[in-house]
Amino acid sequence: MLGIEMRLTDVSVTWRLALALAIPLVALAGLAYVEINTTFTAYQHARHLNIVSADLGVIGDFVHALQAERAEAVGLLASKGREHGAELEAARTAGAPALDKMDQVLADMKAEGDPTLMRHEQELEAVLAKLPQIRASTDNLALEPTEVFVYYTDLVHRLMNVSREFSLAAGARGVVGKMMAYSLLMNAKEVAGQERNLGHAFISEGKFDEAHYLDFVGMFGSQKSLIDQYLELLPDEDREHYRESLHTPDADAVEDIRSKMMVGGLSADLSAIDSGEWLERSARRIERLKELENETLATIVVDAQGMADEEYHHLLRVAGITSTVLTFACFFAVSLSLTVVRPLRRLTKTMNDLAAGNVEVDLIRSESKDEIGQMGRAVTEYIALAKARMVKEREEQEAAERIKRAAELEAERERAERAAEIAFAVEQLASGLDALSSGEIGYRLSNPFAPSLDPLRMSFNSSMERLCGVMATIRESTGQLHGGSQELQLAADDLARRTERQAAALEEAAASITQITTTMTSSAQRAEEAGLLVREASVTAQKSGAVVSDTVKAMQHIEQSSGQISQIISVIDEIAFQTNLLALNAGVEAARAGEAGKGFAVVAQEVRELAQRSANAAREIKALINRSAQEVEAGVRLVNETGDTLKGIEDHVMKINERVTAIVSAAKEQSAALNEISQAVSQMDQVTQQNAAMVEEASAATSSVATEADRLNGQIAMFKLPGNENRQRGREAA
Repeated sequence: MLGIEMRLTDVSVTWRLALALAIPLVALAGLAYVEINTTFTAYQHARHLNIVSADLGVIGDFVHALQAERAEAVGLLASKGREHGAELEAARTAGAPALDKMDQVLADMKAEGDPTLMRHEQELEAVLAKLPQIRASTDNLALEPTEVFVYYTDLVHRLMNVSREFSLAAGARGVVGKMMAYSLLMNAKEVAGQERNLGHAFISEGKFDEAHYLDFVGMFGSQKSLIDQYLELLPDEDREHYRESLHTPDADAVEDIRSKMMVGGLSADLSAIDSGEWLERSARRIERLKELENETLATIVVDAQGMADEEYHHLLRVAGITSTVLTFACFFAVSLSLTVVRPLRRLTKTMNDLAAGNVEVDLIRSESKDEIGQMGRAVTEYIALAKARMVKEREEQEAAERIKRAAELEAERERAERAAEIAFAVEQLASGLDALSSGEIGYRLSNPFAPSLDPLRMSFNSSMERLCGVMATIRESTGQLHGGSQELQLAADDLARRTERQAAALEEAAASITQITTTMTSSAQRAEEAGLLVREASVTAQKSGAVVSDTVKAMQHIEQSSGQISQIISVIDEIAFQTNLLALNAGVEAARAGEAGKGFAVVAQEVRELAQRSANAAREIKALINRSAQEVEAGVRLVNETGDTLKGIEDHVMKINERVTAIVSAAKEQSAALNEISQAVSQMDQVTQQNAAMVEEASAATSSVATEADRLNGQIAMFKLPGNENRQRGREAA
């Protein structure tokens, strides 16, 4: 508790009052927010029930339209398109508005965010996407009645499941029972529709189908069970009304027809039953169920709207009460601020001014009789006492200031004397430093300082003594350094000149050797080229000898061929001679034959002339061949002589080639030796050039050292050493 009190006392009264007001205000605002939020949520939920009720109505209308469309589509397919065409189109037209509204219903289902409802929505959307294809196939009679019945039944069941899940997800107390009853009534109406279609099929066939008999038997019990559950979920005041509404003449007629059908069991003969009456009575019964379904949905809508109106008025009441309370609380806070906080702030400001020493403040005039008025009057009395005390303190302060001023004058006089002593010392030191800056290091301070400052004068004099000794030593060392550097510079210059001459000589020698090496290399190349030419000439001579030899052989062959041709010509000459004799004999025999041999005589004459021409031509050819043989023989002799000459040339070329090869080898050896000499001279030249460069660098460094020594000597000469003035003058004269 003590710790809490200490922490609270650290907070101003204004903030404590504000905190005291803020806590209930915040609590009130929080409660108001919770109440308003709860009421607004209930109002939104009621509005949401209106939306869900409208969606349930759309689903119910669409289910009813699909049930009617299913019946007509099955009838169309069963009659092979002969019947129910117009009725099917009318059913589709009646269900078109509900189908158009299903997109909004699916969107509302997504908005619920319930996982189960979203899954049903996705499945329903996928099944609805197939509806246009089913309708087109039905119109084209491309489906079986069973396939169409199964599709529409599955779609209706999915819609009824969606209606049930939608009611559970969005239901509210007092309404969810009616919503579930609405779903049960939709299921009962669906079973009634299936019963109508199945009964019509049995009556049309005149007998029961064993596969669907049990389904038909169970449909009556299913309808009764669903309707009983529907009535149980209704409010007590409405239950009897709806129970009486279900007992209609059409319902009794359907039950009577159904009883007649079940008399004979599975083997009953149904041909005596009127199918038209069954369809009409069942349709009116289903329409009555649809009317009850609409009435139930209407009560749901009325209840949801009533809940919305009630929650809306409750929201308005809560908002009005909350705003009134908050307005009153704000008015009370403003009044408290004007009557408590503002006087407290004024009083606090006055106390702060007094604490700062300002007694010239406005007196607090307060006629209120509460604690704040009492505090104001006490502060006013305190201000009067404070003013009297301030006058007394001011007089005491003036006396103390006069005493302080006298002490400060005495201290000022002492400081002036001390400053004069320091100024004298500084002046003397400045004179000594000026003498030092002008090079007079023999200057000494002879006038004593004040006792407290005299050690400074002694330190200056001793420093000047040591500086004189050091400068004398440096002067001697620089003189010796200057002389040594001059000697070293002379020697370096001499070495540099000799090195430069040697480098120039080596450079000229290297250039000469390089030129000789180049000449020898060129000579070796020319000799090598001559050797190549000689070798090529030798090869060419060898080839020429071979060609001449081949030519001789060819001439010999020509000579042999000419002899053979001469022999052939002799044979031809002999043949011509014998032909001439035969032709002559033939002419003789033809003359003997008389007239019968005239023609043969003419032929013999022609053969004889031809033989003579052949003999003449053979003799001319033989003469030509003889002359050709003589010329060939002369050519063979000349070619043989040419071959001998080329053989001699080849021998001489081979000898020249051997000499040139020897010359080339010697030239290569000389060129290699000169290259080695040139490389050695070049290396010597490079080393000499490097030595010359090093000598020049050393000479430059020596010159730089001498220059620096001269400059150092000149700097030292600025200092005037005691007893050395004459020596310095003599050195400068030298």
